Amino acid sequence: MKKPELLAPVGKVENAYAAVENGADAIYLGGKLFNARQAADNFFESELLDIINYCKLRGIKVYITVNTLIKDSEMNDLFEYLKFLEHLKVNAIIVQDLSIVSLIKKYNLNLEYHASTQLSTHSVQDAQFLKSIGFSRIVLARELSIEEITEIRTNVDIEIETFIHGALCYSYSGQCLMSSFIGGRSGNRGRCAQPCRMKYDLYQNDNKIINNLYILSMKDICSLKTLPELKYIDCFKIEGRMKSPEYVASVVNTYRNYIDKIYDENYFIQKEDVENLQSIFNRGGFSEKYSKSFSMITPKIPKNVGLRIGKVVNYNVKTKQCTIFLLKDLHPGDGIEIIGNKNQIGTGISKYFPSNSNAIIYLNESINAGSEVYLSKNHTLLKELKKSYQKLNRKLNISAKIEGKIGFPIKYILQYQNIQIIKEGEILQAALNQPILPEKVSAQLQKMGSTSFNIVDFTMTWDNNSYVDISCLNQLRRSACSELEYTILELSERNIKQYNSLQISKLTSKPTFSVMFQTIEQLEVILKYKQIKKLYFEFNYNFELLSQLNILCKDRELYIVLPYISRNKIWKLIQEKLLHYRIFGLLCRNIGQANWGLKNNFKCDLDYNLNVMNSECLNFWYNLGINEVTISEELSCKECNELKLPYQKIIYGYLPVMTTEQCLLKHYNLCKNNNKKDLYFIKDRKNINWNIKTDCISCNMQILSSFPIYVDYKLCTNSNSFRINFMKENFEEVQEILDEILNKNNIETSKEFFKSID
Repeated sequence: MKKPELLAPVGKVENAYAAVENGADAIYLGGKLFNARQAADNFFESELLDIINYCKLRGIKVYITVNTLIKDSEMNDLFEYLKFLEHLKVNAIIVQDLSIVSLIKKYNLNLEYHASTQLSTHSVQDAQFLKSIGFSRIVLARELSIEEITEIRTNVDIEIETFIHGALCYSYSGQCLMSSFIGGRSGNRGRCAQPCRMKYDLYQNDNKIINNLYILSMKDICSLKTLPELKYIDCFKIEGRMKSPEYVASVVNTYRNYIDKIYDENYFIQKEDVENLQSIFNRGGFSEKYSKSFSMITPKIPKNVGLRIGKVVNYNVKTKQCTIFLLKDLHPGDGIEIIGNKNQIGTGISKYFPSNSNAIIYLNESINAGSEVYLSKNHTLLKELKKSYQKLNRKLNISAKIEGKIGFPIKYILQYQNIQIIKEGEILQAALNQPILPEKVSAQLQKMGSTSFNIVDFTMTWDNNSYVDISCLNQLRRSACSELEYTILELSERNIKQYNSLQISKLTSKPTFSVMFQTIEQLEVILKYKQIKKLYFEFNYNFELLSQLNILCKDRELYIVLPYISRNKIWKLIQEKLLHYRIFGLLCRNIGQANWGLKNNFKCDLDYNLNVMNSECLNFWYNLGINEVTISEELSCKECNELKLPYQKIIYGYLPVMTTEQCLLKHYNLCKNNNKKDLYFIKDRKNINWNIKTDCISCNMQILSSFPIYVDYKLCTNSNSFRINFMKENFEEVQEILDEILNKNNIETSKEFFKSID
């Protein structure tokens, strides 16, 4: 049976060698532009070509990450880059921004495309939509269970890729704005500052529940135990484009061994293999992702600590001697981390210490007895891993055939997949003296030496009592190998098409305002303002209110706001209800909802979290039938004004900056005692509060922006649709805000007002 493809991360050239030489089937990497790991080394165009050629000559697929959001000002550069990747004949590109799909279709580019995990694909509806617009593979959200992955695999005829090892984001990928809000570094643009790896306090009202811990920091995943349950998946993906080549070598080699045994009845995990993975990189242990466990937070350790190998027995303050009882050997060149209650100390090892004995080392800093000791640098293992890729041994398996008939030219045929090279040599002569032995001919033509090939299937038809000079055979072999290599590496012709920007759609009407609300109290105020024609109700599964709202809002357009995340079970519940109510339209927050809404003839708007950032993406959605698109909140007003097509802009409101399955209330057993009036929030190192909102039906959580966004709508000169979002505001606050925006239009005074809202 077919085994899943093993896909390895490459952030530098050495990582490519480490991945390929240790058994990867494919690699993924990014160029200097448009990839979501801008902190990795990444590659210039000439370097990309070298790596792709290296992989082609070893039968390794190459996927290029083009998985950031694109701005209008970058569209021409993007198009040229896509043409370059088409020229290189890459196996596929990995995409988040759907404008790329639009460009590929519009300009008929010969590029296969995979859906990045940044698209948050988490339901059958999501997968069906991506299939319908031409994606050949989807990288599923990392939050899905094995059962959910199976349901998608069963119901949608598309390749499925899932992460099996490496770091986890606290938020759904593509749904995190926290780094943007804190420091302007967008995760959707490849510049995440990793605020989830910082310390926070957790509060319930005024009561501090958790003090100064890494409560958003996730353990890395290790899926060795669950591989047999996922063997029907098309591709297993390893995270780690910013890791070392030794990390790549270790993880790829380990998973290669276990994937090759995935159909064995006696599939069994060796403890040593897990320990080697831990010593190469882990954050306080591994988790099995959402398939087997919920609690995956590592509150004390946000970075690599390695393998636990012992405990501190004693520390002598006067002599600075630290006595450690070891469970594993320590060797010269190793490094250890000692984690105490208040501090963490790292040090190198200069001599051998055996296991099950006390080791004495010298530390300048005091450490408590009982502190755990971790092997953070396994010197012996690192040396072995480095050896694994220093010499490039992997070759491409091919078949060969030799035909020799006296009086006719010798024919040598090489075959790789659908590529066949036929070379003819000298005319085979009858032997005058000693004939050449067929065994000699066979041996000579199978010598691949320093070429990229390895002959695994050789056939021969050869007349006896014939003769040919050995040098002729060598030349025939060299010529055939050279032509096969050239054909494999052959590039597409350069595409000469030019990008034509979309035409500007001029505004023809005055500004219109819409409002999102959550309570009847808020609605009572909103209905007083007749200039508000469109209402969005964030119903939070409160279907009973819909009939009442239809009566109250009879002269307004009423849209139901759907959840940010609607996994299969929740979506089935929602869609059954929606079809039974008279609803004007839907505000969709994921691609599956938009797909379903359009199919069922709802008027559909898209919310900001679908990350539409450019005119091509706007055009893509409008062509599918979407009524109105809310633009990404990561665009400045100046950048919004570069857009060619109409859009909606949120000008006020609190926004979720993270959407996660790792609910802190559940993690700290606060669900049962949770009073709906309780206010939960986290406080960061700068004493800024970030409120928490929970969805107890879907069992997920959101962290909200610490302050409401406020944008002067007059600065967005090429939009005439503006939205105000209300979440926790009371009657008086709603009225004051609407007056400020709709009636007073006094921007200078309003700035201070909005800053004061908590």
